[in-house]
Amino acid sequence: MRWGIAGYGDIVTRRVLPALHALGEEPVALWGRDPHRAARIAEQYAVARSGDDPELLLLSDVDAVYIATPVVHHVPFARAVLAAGVPVLIEKPLAGNLGAGGVFTGGAACAGVAYYRRLAPAVRRLREELAGWAPDRVEVRFRCAFAPGPDDPMRWRTDPAVSGGGVLADAGSHRIDLLLHLFGRPRTITARLGARFPRGAERQADLVLRWRSGVRAHCRVEWGDGPPVDRMRFTGGGRTLTLDPLDSGRIEGVVGPSPALLLPPAANPHQDLLADFAAAVATGAAPVCPVAEARLVDDVLVAAERSDAAGGRAVRPWG
Repeated sequence: MRWGIAGYGDIVTRRVLPALHALGEEPVALWGRDPHRAARIAEQYAVARSGDDPELLLLSDVDAVYIATPVVHHVPFARAVLAAGVPVLIEKPLAGNLGAGGVFTGGAACAGVAYYRRLAPAVRRLREELAGWAPDRVEVRFRCAFAPGPDDPMRWRTDPAVSGGGVLADAGSHRIDLLLHLFGRPRTITARLGARFPRGAERQADLVLRWRSGVRAHCRVEWGDGPPVDRMRFTGGGRTLTLDPLDSGRIEGVVGPSPALLLPPAANPHQDLLADFAAAVATGAAPVCPVAEARLVDDVLVAAERSDAAGGRAVRPWG
């Protein structure tokens, strides 16, 4: 397919454009707020045209659009693309705690959100393990350094009016999506958010999700000092299953003769994501994460803010 790209940040240059070329897809248009920067990147990655006019993404030679702008622009861009009848793949989170995802109407064209970890071989194996086993506790831990200075291009992530939240919407959204993918909608959520940047985005988040089945997940995610951590651990019935680090593909505690199994992800996980989306467009199937499912993550993020504002009281995201 021929692709239009909205945005020119790290995800686009490090993952999306290389993945498109590797798949034999054709990026034909690159939009960015700074037309000079967009032109430089377009030339570097052999994209035919670029500029700061969003209409360049909607010309007749564009078969699909990837949206990788700051979160506040995700839904407005996606609405315009779908109104033109063009399939759209949107970076995560869909709208974060901005709430715009709640009135996202979608359209007849294919629409998905880039929760690519659903496609990881280790996550697929995890789903197989859970088909015959019901844990009662899940522990999610994430920590990495993130302290952008005034001139850092990532500074927008510290402003929730632009980013849709802090560490919970950024790194946490991927892990929340996996929990919803594995267990469905939680019944209640409690959250405490803290260590906020001056513009309001939280650096730390403690989130507890409870399901009617009895499963309880405690998620602690933070941008802070200390060794990096990225772990998911499932416990119950005398058994523990651990993915640590999450993106290593190493699963400890699987059923079988070996205590650990290594199922590494693709070097560029966006390659599998884009291949999945292209196949969905071609066949009329749903992409790995349709917009309707990505909206559930946004509902959890909004509920987390509500719980924190109420002093950590349990809230129900859905009725």
